[in-house]
Amino acid sequence: MRITHEIGQWIGLTDDNGIERLCYDYASAPKPFIHPLRLPDGTTITEHEPADHTWHRGLWFAFKFVNGINYWEERDEIFGYQKTLHVPHAILRADRFIQTYSHVSWEDRGEERIGEHRDWRCGFLEDGATLLKWRFTLGGDDPQDITLDRTPFTTWGGYGGLFVRLKNDLENPRLVFDDGTVTTRCTGERYKWGGIEGTTPDGKDCAVVFLPSPENTRYPEPFYGAAKTDYNFFGPAPLFHEPIVLKNGETFTYQVKVLVLPRRINPDEINTYL
Repeated sequence: MRITHEIGQWIGLTDDNGIERLCYDYASAPKPFIHPLRLPDGTTITEHEPADHTWHRGLWFAFKFVNGINYWEERDEIFGYQKTLHVPHAILRADRFIQTYSHVSWEDRGEERIGEHRDWRCGFLEDGATLLKWRFTLGGDDPQDITLDRTPFTTWGGYGGLFVRLKNDLENPRLVFDDGTVTTRCTGERYKWGGIEGTTPDGKDCAVVFLPSPENTRYPEPFYGAAKTDYNFFGPAPLFHEPIVLKNGETFTYQVKVLVLPRRINPDEINTYL
């Protein structure tokens, strides 16, 4: 495994076969993101800035509103930025996982609304899977109360958290959950884990599975998303049913494992990661 770091721009992780499996871009957009996510053979499975939602970039983390400022869509006259302060640290650990950590300032008009410590680890497994372990800690030094919120769900809404946008051209996409549910639409139902899967036009199966930590405030968590032609968007949405309010000095820690698979979802396999 090899780390390539373009200082001040992005971090790329390459496997032992020379395939760059992912790139963490922390400077080119209003929010850091991972794109591309690739299978072991080099096939890219994520979308970047599709025409229908140009703020969808691979795999990213954001809540929609922080004290009313929109950190999700990037179309309001005033919207929020997640600015990575200093250069993220990236190290190869003894367990062959790469660990990256940084401080992210959620800002608008140059003023920080909430601070975040971001830690994620990545390992390439022998069976071809990529395992990402994310830990986000928000708040702690803020002099005022902070409300993390979403647009309440009607026919859409409720989203926010760690989300992925997969390629538009996947064939037979669907959502799969820990209790055996298989569907193409999810709007706030709670599960221990959930994944989105499909097949590329050249016949390669792929999936991205989210496993929120049992230590999270709202575990098992609501999920939100759709798997359909031209729109494959999915992730856990902890604010779906109600916002989270952080009182002065409180912190909110959120942890999620993400499995990127070069195959469709086998629930028995996924359950070993709980």
